Amino acid sequence: MITETATVIGVEDDLITVSASVKTGCSQCQVSDDCGTSAVAKAFTPRQQTLTMRSPLPVKPGDLVVIGIPEQKVLLASWLVYIVPLVTLIGGVISLNQLTKWHELAVFAVAIVLSAGSVKLVARYLARARNARFEPVIVSRVNDKAQAV
Repeated sequence: MITETATVIGVEDDLITVSASVKTGCSQCQVSDDCGTSAVAKAFTPRQQTLTMRSPLPVKPGDLVVIGIPEQKVLLASWLVYIVPLVTLIGGVISLNQLTKWHELAVFAVAIVLSAGSVKLVARYLARARNARFEPVIVSRVNDKAQAV
């Protein structure tokens, strides 16, 4: 499980709003002060990420909680976002090239449209599945780690 510590900033029934600091890979390097990639990451990365989720634990604003998401869900989401459009693009180019006598530029343009369509389908699937499958969960409160859910 990938976990992160977050601060509860709002509570409404069983829904809570938490805020977590965003960490970039570039802030961990020893040469981050002299690196152009680090400067770009610092300029365009939001400092705080706010999430609303259901809480099985009684919490109040100001509490620190550990939120987590299983690695399998992160891998599945990454697969859907990156691999599906890429496979659609490559498969579209190969299939259209074999099945039609179109010019390569037309084949590539149609494959790009198919790939964009697969991005839309993946986005729709992830938005629909957001409420259950890919939502992070509260693992525990920081002050009482023994009471893990």
